[in-house]
Amino acid sequence: MKFLFVDNFRGFEKTFFPIKDVNFLVGENSTGKTSILGLIKLLSSPHFWLILPDFDTAEVNFGHFKDIVSINSPDRSYFSVGLVKSEPRLKGNINIQAFLMTFVESEGLPRISKYTYTYGGKEVRVKFGNRIVKQKHLDIEQLDNEYEFIKKVFMPWIDTYHKDDRGYSTLSSQTIPIHPKTALLNVHALLQEIVDNKGERRYPRGVALPVFDHEMVWLAPIRTKPLRTYDAYKLEFSPEGDHTPYLIKKILGKKRDAGAFLKFVERIGKESGLFESVSIKSYGRSVTSPFELDVILNEKPLSIGNVGYGVSQSLPLIVELFARPKGSWFTIQQPEVHLHPRAQAVLGDMLFELASKQGKKFLVETHSDFVIDRFRLNYREKTSKKPNSQVLFFERGSKGNRVYQLELAENGELPDDQPKAYRNFFIREEMKLLRL
Repeated sequence: MKFLFVDNFRGFEKTFFPIKDVNFLVGENSTGKTSILGLIKLLSSPHFWLILPDFDTAEVNFGHFKDIVSINSPDRSYFSVGLVKSEPRLKGNINIQAFLMTFVESEGLPRISKYTYTYGGKEVRVKFGNRIVKQKHLDIEQLDNEYEFIKKVFMPWIDTYHKDDRGYSTLSSQTIPIHPKTALLNVHALLQEIVDNKGERRYPRGVALPVFDHEMVWLAPIRTKPLRTYDAYKLEFSPEGDHTPYLIKKILGKKRDAGAFLKFVERIGKESGLFESVSIKSYGRSVTSPFELDVILNEKPLSIGNVGYGVSQSLPLIVELFARPKGSWFTIQQPEVHLHPRAQAVLGDMLFELASKQGKKFLVETHSDFVIDRFRLNYREKTSKKPNSQVLFFERGSKGNRVYQLELAENGELPDDQPKAYRNFFIREEMKLLRL
């Protein structure tokens, strides 16, 4: 179980986001969905931890400090982000891992100011100045319940963050290489150093970062346009799917992978009505030879550029979901783009199957009731292991953005106490259609 925390960030004030195995993010435009997904992408990137951040990724540009801090906040001098994560421990208990970091403005950009990290009952607090770094460490109560941890440990961090000035000592860069513009990873090396110096070697060398099990796979809402032929050699991942045709060619070139891949793709294509299969027409024997990606319709191969736009938009998603290993995390923005309702519903089937059988985990920003409702139908009717799932409903009010957790029950139903705005729009549209 994970909880993302933000304060003074893009319209959110002291807000926790529970993160389950499958998460559907819904709500009107400009309610903070993309900002939260971008933050999760940032925190899941090794680059963020290994090279202290500009608070940007290749996929998400948060802009300047003034673009990030909440515009209506009475104190626009900072914003904070954090995460609480639990992991299994011996004898059925869990271990809590958490961090909280605060950013301030420096030459118009975010600069980390304070960082608190805890793991296994040990806590390190670090303050980053312009030229020096200070730290203190202490023992804290070791809890095995996330909600108790948030109440007894994390919330006091928030309340004391701006007035915690006592007990710090200046770090020597010769002892622990921490500098305001170097890696946060060194903070975790500092924690390990503290544990080792006390002779308590209870934790493995190299404390795991308090983020996700895998780097987040980010799939953009608009995928790349199809080409008539492909003559480059691109296997490096692209959120827009520029690499997808090359990945298909690679998979189909391996007998051990081709059969399972075609079975998966053909089933999805048939159920969605998008296509019957896919194939590669190569113009040479070399691995780098130009080739054509064909889509099979009515048993005839057609260049992907000559079929419906929904096919080229859905293939990068379908291929990536197949190719990634079990347990992978995916962030998917509007997977329903350019798809008719039948195909949207099949996406719900696919998400449930991959989550329940392969342990793949999803954060899906969507405006499609068809995707969510089909997923819920699977949740109710399937006897396979059901992933912990929820809908996170985002709403914008006069005091900023809010998020409501709607957890799926065992029968796939949503809670009765849904926010009024969650269904009002769809109900109004149906009533207009029925002339009621």
